[in-house]
Amino acid sequence: MLGFDEQRLLGAAAARLDVQEPLEATFLPAFRALIGGLRDEARLSQVGAWRACARLMAALGQRVALAEFERHTPELAQVEIDSPIFVTGLPRAGTRLLHNLLARTPGLWAPRLWELQRPVPPVRIDERWIDRQIQTTDSLLDQLYEAAPELRSLHPMAATSPDACSWLFRNNFSSLMHALRWYMPSYVEFMLDADLEPAYRDHRRFLQILAHRHRHDDHAGPRLVLEDRWHLWHLDHLLAVYPDAWVIQIQVEREPALSALTRSCWTLQGIDAKRPRSPAELRRYCAKILDEGLAASERARAGLAPGRFIDIPYAKLSADPLAVVRSLGVRLRLGISDASLGEAARWLADYQVLAPQPRRCLATDLARARARRDGPHLH
Repeated sequence: MLGFDEQRLLGAAAARLDVQEPLEATFLPAFRALIGGLRDEARLSQVGAWRACARLMAALGQRVALAEFERHTPELAQVEIDSPIFVTGLPRAGTRLLHNLLARTPGLWAPRLWELQRPVPPVRIDERWIDRQIQTTDSLLDQLYEAAPELRSLHPMAATSPDACSWLFRNNFSSLMHALRWYMPSYVEFMLDADLEPAYRDHRRFLQILAHRHRHDDHAGPRLVLEDRWHLWHLDHLLAVYPDAWVIQIQVEREPALSALTRSCWTLQGIDAKRPRSPAELRRYCAKILDEGLAASERARAGLAPGRFIDIPYAKLSADPLAVVRSLGVRLRLGISDASLGEAARWLADYQVLAPQPRRCLATDLARARARRDGPHLH
């Protein structure tokens, strides 16, 4: 067990990866804030601490792989990320629903979960490597859902389905998803004040690798549609790096969003923590995260070109998702027709059948004893 000591972690990663420095200096502040929160605030069990260290080492490994891939692939710098589409909004806003529908329409492409988990492939890959990554991701999902069964309804995932690009930010230690997984108020404070433009530039580097694998010619990759609720907290940094991006923001009321965030937070933290926080403590923690995100979004949008944003009320999306996709097709010049929406319509039918059921209150669930969970997990 290395503990959450910066030098020991970086030294072990450097030795394992056979490099002198496994982390660019740009991301050291985020790394320090993260390991400080894990050490001092997260109340991790022994197994939870082991899992957290394993995730840090995996992220460091992806950083080394990124630099290595860029050295061996000089044409990567020429891969364009043109007019990407970012879907964002508070929890319970339907961002996953819209993202999946758009990813299944002609002319758009979204990275799948297994790719976001392992964005940097070997310099030479084949179908066997891809199959192994899919199988590994499926296995980790099985372990995650066994440890926290309600996550299957809160956040259903599949290795070959699109997922949130927060996975890419975890490789530069700059995602509020970490604060959802582990209780770390100091890390929240760091992230709310951090300049995330370097992290978004890093995000773009990973996307170039993914687009390079799916490029249509020597330079042009597919038009990307991406989703992550946490973009809402950093819209100014997003558009500084992707000035031609479109941002689709789904509008939802604060209270259901706060309830959903609190439940997700409790469910995830129950995997690695020795004992759960109280419902009141978690609600205050999540309310700060949520309210700061709303305030940051309002400030950013006040100073950004309004033409880059498309606002969609959640009620409109939930009433007729395919109609929303058609309207976006016109706005984004995607050439979407009813005939081209077949795959999206089939996915929507399956999604509605498997839609999450209403949940019991958090206080009732917290009162129930929960078994301690072992083994590596994906989330």
